[in-house]
Amino acid sequence: MLFSFITKWAIKRQLKGRQSDGFCPFGGAKRLVLMAQGKDVQSLLPGIQEMVRAGIDVTLVIDTHRKDKVSVEVPGCSPILVLQTCWLLKRPTRAFLRNFDDNDGDVLIDVSISKSLPLLYLAVRSRSIFKIGVPKGESNPFNLQILLPESSPRGGVAEDGDTEVGRSKPNAGELLQSALFYWKKIGVKENNL
Repeated sequence: MLFSFITKWAIKRQLKGRQSDGFCPFGGAKRLVLMAQGKDVQSLLPGIQEMVRAGIDVTLVIDTHRKDKVSVEVPGCSPILVLQTCWLLKRPTRAFLRNFDDNDGDVLIDVSISKSLPLLYLAVRSRSIFKIGVPKGESNPFNLQILLPESSPRGGVAEDGDTEVGRSKPNAGELLQSALFYWKKIGVKENNL
């Protein structure tokens, strides 16, 4: 954490450099990298199964915030990469980066809701043609951004007149379903032009 400013600087530098403006349709994707927080893995299962049924190989990257080795099994994901970070720089280790580069995909989807410097570093580093995710501040590598709704005060009325009591932000599984929905819709629009 001490030198995390170096990682932030590296992210900004990479964002100024090469970033893809390409698009990969849902039906044309061979491999997808899905990045998530460890606590959200169970909510991702329906979306992962949808991608597997479509013939897309899924690499799952999990940020667990734990030092010890974690064993995770998710049907349809191969490989599953548990994020290993250098505590001093708050960035992935060199060994993890080599493994990530070997399993990079055509498309990257980041469904992490909270800001994670190591996951942002991976999203910027990825050579994916098309990147989907929730923007997290000024460092934004995503071609398709999923904006989170602002949560309204309990029992109050939101700015848009919605009176839904206790509305909260969607979980990672809901974000994945939204990302897949819009990704497919963009592909349909591209083909109909």
